[in-house]
Amino acid sequence: MGSASNRSYESSSRSSISGMSNISSNNHDAVTERNMEFIWWLANRLTSYDEDMHKEILEDFFTDDAKYVHPALTVEGRYNIRKVFRVWTSLNKDEPEVTNIVYDGHTAIISLIQNLRPRVFPMLHLQVPATTTLHFRDSPKGLMIYSHQDSWTLEGIVQSMPLLGWWYDHVVRNVLGAVLTSAGGFLHTANRTTGYLQFRAEEVQKMSTEIIEKSSAEIQQRSKEMTTKAQLMVDQAKDTVEKRVASAREEVEKMRQLIRPVGPGASKAITSNDVEA
Repeated sequence: MGSASNRSYESSSRSSISGMSNISSNNHDAVTERNMEFIWWLANRLTSYDEDMHKEILEDFFTDDAKYVHPALTVEGRYNIRKVFRVWTSLNKDEPEVTNIVYDGHTAIISLIQNLRPRVFPMLHLQVPATTTLHFRDSPKGLMIYSHQDSWTLEGIVQSMPLLGWWYDHVVRNVLGAVLTSAGGFLHTANRTTGYLQFRAEEVQKMSTEIIEKSSAEIQQRSKEMTTKAQLMVDQAKDTVEKRVASAREEVEKMRQLIRPVGPGASKAITSNDVEA
């Protein structure tokens, strides 16, 4: 990248990015093509193990406070990113390969293959699928990268190891698939059984409510009938008592009339005797 042609290409790419907002919709396809060309150019140089090239990319396209996020670490600032890059390239021998890029104008998602070949064990070579996400923001110089995130999936790491990858694909996945399938069937049956039991419980509750309501209505009706009968019996007893009291009074009155004397003196004596008696 240190050549004049690369700098010229960089300048033209930078100009194409900074002038994006001034281009009309009629040449949108051309702008998209130039943007993708620029992103591919940037990605290939960003993943290059050429330290001078990587340094110029950082100085020209990264903000001063840019952050680099890796599954194992996080650093901030262009200088610190350069140091991490230097350590990585000194430990690993082969550059990564860019396989695909998706770019929407402010975010680029770069799919790549990391070639892990330690310099101390060059015979060991693992290819791990990875993803690099670049976030851009506007600046007076044009779009600048303020965040660089590398993502390595556990699946990619496992599959990159020959024996472990075969075991993961043919054993772990099949076993987990069978377990989850069985669990899914069990949960389906359990859900159906639970739903049926809940339905039956609602039916039982409904029947119980109907029986209670019916029994309550019958009890109330019986209570009213018994109250009516009791009131009738009380009324009849009251009438009988009143009739007997009236009859007794009539008999007492008749007896008084029979034993009442004609003369005043006799009346007084009899009355005295009656009192003494």
